[in-house]
Amino acid sequence: MLTLKKLSRRLIKLNLGFERSDLTQLNDISKGDRVVKSAILQFYSANRNIGNYTPVLGIHQMLDQELDVWNIHKSPVDWEFVHKNYTQVIVGGAGLLHSVFEKFWVDLDKNCKLPITIWGIGVCLPDNDSVKGVPKAVVQSVFAKAKLANVRDELTRDFYQLDPKISITACPTLVYIANTFKVEDKKKYEKKILHSSHVDLEPTSNTPQIKKMIESAGYKYFFTENIETKKEPLKKILKMYQDCDYVVTTRLHGAIIAYAFKRPYIAISFDPKIAAFHKLYGGGVCITDINQLPAALASEKFKEKSNYHLELDRVREFGASFR
Repeated sequence: MLTLKKLSRRLIKLNLGFERSDLTQLNDISKGDRVVKSAILQFYSANRNIGNYTPVLGIHQMLDQELDVWNIHKSPVDWEFVHKNYTQVIVGGAGLLHSVFEKFWVDLDKNCKLPITIWGIGVCLPDNDSVKGVPKAVVQSVFAKAKLANVRDELTRDFYQLDPKISITACPTLVYIANTFKVEDKKKYEKKILHSSHVDLEPTSNTPQIKKMIESAGYKYFFTENIETKKEPLKKILKMYQDCDYVVTTRLHGAIIAYAFKRPYIAISFDPKIAAFHKLYGGGVCITDINQLPAALASEKFKEKSNYHLELDRVREFGASFR
């Protein structure tokens, strides 16, 4: 088994070369060619949004091993293969309770015979979505079977009417960034703001307006969509957060990653999950209209310190409970 130090070194080496954070997805390999490398299988979303990868890597680091993974976009799952080769499964992290994953959850509920751990996931309820989340009855059924369950916010707990005492912690992304980067308060401020944009939520007309507002407030403007490509791999995008002074974001993982680097943020909410993150963890401010951005930029309120170290410890505590 890899030690945490060796695993961290391997993950750092992967990204220092600015290669993409590709994981070997068993669903992309024909059954006869699959090589089983771990006793645990992890289900995750392989969309190139980096917020789908940072929590997976954080979970692997907390478990001190690199897990085999299966992309939950690929349903139904080959349960015969899974039951034969694994002792348990993990579902996590990221927004895996978005309505697009309904088929997976129905399949998991009906067919999985292994112990299930749900880790670091949350519901997504975008303002522009007509269908709101995976059906409640399916989610409640799976959570009732789970040996361990952890969600990222009260919004998820309350939306699905889960156990009031369920574990709620910040995203495992905090662990990955703490293990992979030097996390510290910015020592030299250069008035640099990173705009982390959600292409599906942020209206096209808002993007240039946000840029203009940031520059009018006297800041240097930088931009990311948080989408990994060959030119913009995971490590390179994350370094943009590390190098900036502050973050303006319409993405939940824009706020999460800013928080993980101890960078104050202004979150513009087009999905209540962003407000739910801010309510629980602080570290910035949350607004609901871009017209509120100039006032937010002019205020010192969003620059208040967070409870970063406490929340990081709580994420790790849940990881320790898995063992």
